[in-house]
Amino acid sequence: MNTDDLIDELGRQATPASPLPAPSWRTAVWMLWSVVYMVVVAIVMLAGTSAAGITITPLYLLQQGAAVMTAITAARAALGSVIPGTAAGLWTRPAVSAGVWVALMLWNARLDARAAGTLGIASHTDWPCVASMMVGGIVLGGPLVWMLRRGAPLTPRPTAFLAGLAAVSMANIEACLLRPHAFASTVLLWHGVTAVVIACVFAALGRRWLRWPAADRSYLTAR
Repeated sequence: MNTDDLIDELGRQATPASPLPAPSWRTAVWMLWSVVYMVVVAIVMLAGTSAAGITITPLYLLQQGAAVMTAITAARAALGSVIPGTAAGLWTRPAVSAGVWVALMLWNARLDARAAGTLGIASHTDWPCVASMMVGGIVLGGPLVWMLRRGAPLTPRPTAFLAGLAAVSMANIEACLLRPHAFASTVLLWHGVTAVVIACVFAALGRRWLRWPAADRSYLTAR
């Protein structure tokens, strides 16, 4: 097939592609799903447990706010990374939000140590929250990965890591929502390690989940 025939064949077989909605809009859609999930989990947990043991403090609200910002910025960065030509620096905002989140937890742990004389690391475990975060990571991360597959995954592993970070950040809020924690160090250690592990698992599976679709090469055999 000569070049003119090939161009003509490609022009006749090409189908128009609809552009993806803006990353901000897609992030808002994913956040809506996350909020619905958290409300359902909260209702189920309230039906079987009591939230009387939870103390809402300004520091607690700041921590949850930092977790929400980490989820939003990480999801926005992941969805932006599958659009060719997106401006660099996608990691900046999620990194800053995550850093603020960790700093608030460390400050809370310092206050606990001054008040109780211990960090409480050796005396408390948090397996229920670990299990809850794992389930939440799957429920919230699955739709986000599906949304990412509609774009161009130029950097599948970093993109998948951001998706995992977004999902587990929201899942952390759900895990802390109705379960009191005596020490902030418990949250920092158990939730922090779980979040890193889940995000790294997403990154490890990024190339499998975010693969380019097989190209249609039928035109090469056209006559």
